[in-house]
This record gives sequence, structure tokens and C-alpha cells, in this order.
Amino acid sequence: MRYALLSLLFPLLLSAEITTSSISSKKASYDGNALMLKGEVELEHALGHLQSGAARLIRESEGAPFTSIYLRDDVRIALKNRGEIHCAKADFDFNDLKGKLLPARGQMIEFLNLQTEPLSLLSKEAEIEFVRENNSLRVAKIKACKSVEVHYSEDFVLTADGATFSNTKTPYVWASPNCVLNHFDDQIQAERIEILPASSKMILSSPSGALSSPTFSEDELMEFSCNKLVWERALQMLTMKGNVKLHDAGIGDLYCEDEVEIRQKEVGDKWALSQISAKGKTSLQYKLDADFEHTLVCYGQMELNQDRLALTLESPIGQPLEYFHDGMKLTADHAELDYTQGKDSIHPEKLLLQGNIQLSTTEDSSRCAIADQFAYFPDEKKIILSTKQENPVLFWDAEQKLSISAREIHITRGEKGENIKGVGNVRFAFSSTENALLKKLFPFYQINGRPQ
Repeated sequence: MRYALLSLLFPLLLSAEITTSSISSKKASYDGNALMLKGEVELEHALGHLQSGAARLIRESEGAPFTSIYLRDDVRIALKNRGEIHCAKADFDFNDLKGKLLPARGQMIEFLNLQTEPLSLLSKEAEIEFVRENNSLRVAKIKACKSVEVHYSEDFVLTADGATFSNTKTPYVWASPNCVLNHFDDQIQAERIEILPASSKMILSSPSGALSSPTFSEDELMEFSCNKLVWERALQMLTMKGNVKLHDAGIGDLYCEDEVEIRQKEVGDKWALSQISAKGKTSLQYKLDADFEHTLVCYGQMELNQDRLALTLESPIGQPLEYFHDGMKLTADHAELDYTQGKDSIHPEKLLLQGNIQLSTTEDSSRCAIADQFAYFPDEKKIILSTKQENPVLFWDAEQKLSISAREIHITRGEKGENIKGVGNVRFAFSSTENALLKKLFPFYQINGRPQ
């Protein structure tokens, strides 16, 4: 038989500041200052609906309201303001508006559905703080420690040594140290992670980890690190800030001093990268084979689009982008790198540099050229320098004692070395105007013979 006790024994509680409006259990005993309850205990309280296998309610003096409640065995609390608590032990002090909670052996304390957007907190130990709000108590703070888990928006699971849920103004969760955030195949480590449910954002300090990129690399994840990461869940957009490093088998190694923005989209039952954009000084290095690699450096905007499988680069006036290739350095205004989809990952198919092309060597002063356009085809190991204007391409090589003026210059690398040829209106000597221009742009250029 269950007993409803409050209306018979404790009429004074109805006027207490923090009230217990009804109490029931299978067994009860009372000694004036303490009420002992056993078996299917249920309390209607300012905190919410409390259930447990056993409870002890204590007040400081006879006739005063109960200021402490101790719950034991399968404790379940449906909070009035929002959420549920599941644990094995819960000790509440309503003078200090605090509580301590512990789980059963091998289990976790569960704080469930703390926000409209799914947010739950699990841990081995926890302390809780309340604030008075009208005729109820609202959870103001939860401090969780030992084997902490935060489940956010169904897709994210965060583990950490400790976490705090704050609900005083704008609700948020922060966790530290040893944070690990999992999102499908994505896994990120960080010193500290903040979750802001109201704005659907997560902020990660000193993050590093791996993101799923099946479109770019089928069997590999994209590795990254940066100073700060802002993950906007609703937009599925990740903004990496400060010393951003990315490594992907299909794209190569990207380093950006300023900011990289990554967008994701759902592909089947997975999330995949759909767009990468960078601003500020950014370099992209890709190893074409064991002995050969190239590097692009951009000072403006860099964007990789998954749908087009194309990388575009723009640089501001006065800061041309740079391209390093087989001992050569080129500068240009614009670049586009087209990829093709391979079996396991994408790989470069064609690089096109445009606008004010200037070519020189990096280790010596043996070669220079000017053109409107530079096209490179990695599979063919072929370069085409061309012009869209009336002025021809100018190409000079001191080692081969070669001066070529033509509509196009083709450079092909093969087993027997390098082959250079001119196409269209070819001349093997420069005019005085052309000589002057090359000397102005490349001070090492020598009209006759090798540079000194």
C-alpha cells in the first residue's frame, strides 16, 4: 500500500519558500526532523517530480520546511524547467541551492534533454546548482567530471575529463581538458570545446583531427590542425582560424595563416566535404610523384569546389600568386587547377595560370620568360606558355643558349630530358624592346651568353 503523507503530517510545508507539495511511498517513518521513505518514493517538489527507491528528508527544526533531501536507488527527476536526471544517489541542500550526484557502479549519471535542441550530459560524478524562479527551481549550472560525455543534436558526441553546463543567461556547455569530438567519421581533439545551443555553434580551442572527405579521398580522412575552429552545426560549416594545416591525399598539403572555411554535405549515410575556401596567405603543396612536387602560394582567396572538382586562386593587386615547379618560379594574377576523379582519390589534371605570367628559376639565374598564360598537364608532363595579346611569349634559357619569341612555347619532359619548341611566328632572337623588357623584369638576364 502506498501512503500520501503530506496533507496529514506536514501542513507547514505548503507555505515554505521551496515547497514539497506531495509525498508518497510504500513505507514511511518520522522522528520530528527527518522523514524516512522506502519503496516507490515520489515527491512533487519545486525542483520537479522526484522518484527513487528510498529517500530521507531533513529539516533543521520541528515545524520548519525540509531543507535537505537525500534520494537513493534508481533516482529519476523530471525537472520543472526542462530535462531529466537519472542517477543512483542525489543529495540536495536547498539552503545553499546545491546538489551532489553519483551513479550506480559501472553506470553514468544522466542529464537528459537539457535544451530544445537535443543536449544531454553524462558523467561519473556531478554537482548541480539551482536558482529560484517563481515557484520552482531552475538548474543554473551542472559541473560534471570523470568520463564525461556530451551528446549534442543527435550527431555529435563529445568526451572530456570535465564539462560544465551553464544556464544562467545564454545556455552553453564548455568541456576541458582532453576533449574528443566525434561526428560520424569525423574525429577532433581539442584543449577546450564550447557548445552554444542557441546559435547552433561549437567553438574548439587548439583543435586537430580528421574529417571525412570521400569525394576527395575515398579511403583516407583529411587531417587538420589550427588555433581555433568554429563549427556551425545548422549550416554544416567549419571555420578554421590561425595557422591552419590540412593534409589530404587528393588535394595535398595546405597551409593558411589566416582562415579556412569548410562546408559539408550529406552523401548517403555520411557527411562529406563539399567546399574548401581560404583567405590570407595560403600555400598548397602536392607531390606529383616520388621525386616531383609543385606548390601554389596565394595571398587572396583560394576555393576548392567539390561539384566542379576545381580549385581557383585569386591574389590582390601588388601581391601576385606564386607557383613553384621543377626548379622554376612563376607569378600570375589568377589560377585554376582542375582535378579528375581517380579510383581512390582526385588528382590534378590541368593547372592554368593567367595574367602577367613571369617565369624564373629558383636556384640559379639560367631561365626566364613572360607570357599571358601558363598551362601545365601533369600526366603528360607538358607545359604550354601562350599569349592572348599581340605581344608574343618571350622565353630565354642560358644553359641551352636559347632565345625564343613565339605565340606559344611548349616544354615537355621525357626520359631523354626536356624538349623546348616554339609554335606560331617563331623567332630565335629578341628585339631591342624585348631585350629591354626582359632586363627590366629579370636583372640577371643577359642578352648574349650565360649570366655572370
